[in-house]
Amino acid sequence: MRNKIRGPQTVLIESLNENGCGLPLDKKIAVYGALPGETVIAAPITFKKKMLYARAESVENPSPHRVEPLCAVAGHCGGCSFQHLDHVVQIQNKSNLLKDALAPVVPVQWLQPLTHTISNYRSKARLGVRYVPKKERVLVGFREKMKPYITDTPSCPVLVDPIATLVQPLAELISQLSQPDKLPQIEVSCGDDSSAMIFRHLEDLTESDLALFAKFADQYGIMVFLQPAGLDSVHALDDAQGQPELRYSLPEYDLTYQFSPTDFTQVNLGMNRLMVKQAINLLELSDEDSVLDAFCGIGNFSLAMARHAKRVYGVEQSIGSIDRARDNAVLNDISNVEFSVADLHAEIPEINELEGFNKVLLDPPRSGAEALVKMLASANVERVVYVSCNPATLARDVKILVERGYRLQSAGIIDMFPHTTHVESVALLTRQAQNP
Repeated sequence: MRNKIRGPQTVLIESLNENGCGLPLDKKIAVYGALPGETVIAAPITFKKKMLYARAESVENPSPHRVEPLCAVAGHCGGCSFQHLDHVVQIQNKSNLLKDALAPVVPVQWLQPLTHTISNYRSKARLGVRYVPKKERVLVGFREKMKPYITDTPSCPVLVDPIATLVQPLAELISQLSQPDKLPQIEVSCGDDSSAMIFRHLEDLTESDLALFAKFADQYGIMVFLQPAGLDSVHALDDAQGQPELRYSLPEYDLTYQFSPTDFTQVNLGMNRLMVKQAINLLELSDEDSVLDAFCGIGNFSLAMARHAKRVYGVEQSIGSIDRARDNAVLNDISNVEFSVADLHAEIPEINELEGFNKVLLDPPRSGAEALVKMLASANVERVVYVSCNPATLARDVKILVERGYRLQSAGIIDMFPHTTHVESVALLTRQAQNP
């Protein structure tokens, strides 16, 4: 029998799930915007995977950890999950999730959580766009929680400036286009002092449309890119000026990185500086070390490590990222680093002379680095720093290394995405002395 969505109901919240929803004791309903200990009036949203999802319309006995959200539409917008929860408690919850994931393995030391600003931090985002005929207007923003609709957002306090205040100007721009219903999304990418937007469009743009984009770019100081098809089709609005570049820096290492809006970079550039420093400190680099940077991207960790190590070897599957990493090495006049393309998820990763490295940094995608850690387990690597965006795959890979002679020396969270359920973390593993 198909489940029916009933009207609002009173729910006593006992716990939180992995999506940030409040759960009653029977766990039959998941309520966004509810915290443990609260009694809420929950308005149903939808059924998904045999679970009724709802939104807290009112709270009868607020938790002492409840705070006023930064954003007026935080209760509906899917961009954040925890703006109503005190940030200190957010950090505690993420730390507990990491501890639960790693158990029964326990590090010798739990690292202090790495935190930074909790507003205007997000330098990359995908904004949805929808023309609503009934309202005769365009909406721009993140999608609603558990719904395909775009949240009606006046501004976004988690996006970096000036993007945070450009949500409505973007909606006004698109509403003036010849076919406002043929532009489904905008990719935002920002550097330290410049911002870019990639406008995906499903139909050809007119000369008038292009003029509107040019005016917008000039008025707000935004690099505008257009995407008529796949990622390979992305191009600057004014091709005559070439492909403009974004930049971010790691001042402590006297490094500047160039990147395009389609390159992978960390979402939180302020946190990235702290994360790179932490990873290098954990590796305890010296001018005698040879370091493998696996999943190196555009050289984010590699170039900083090269300032302290004898040599660094960066490996990545993306040819575009490796080309960018090499360019950034030249830009920063770094010669003791080499980059290579390889599939690190292959059953036998294509890394030559793994025995030549005494230290390794891993920063894999959510799927982790299972194949590579199996190789590391039999190599003579002294220290492994593992930066993870998924506690589950981190725990799996740590277990492999611990079972094969490593010790989990330390671990802790990195608050890369404040107000969300996303848990970024770091772990240090050291090779235990072999019995004679």
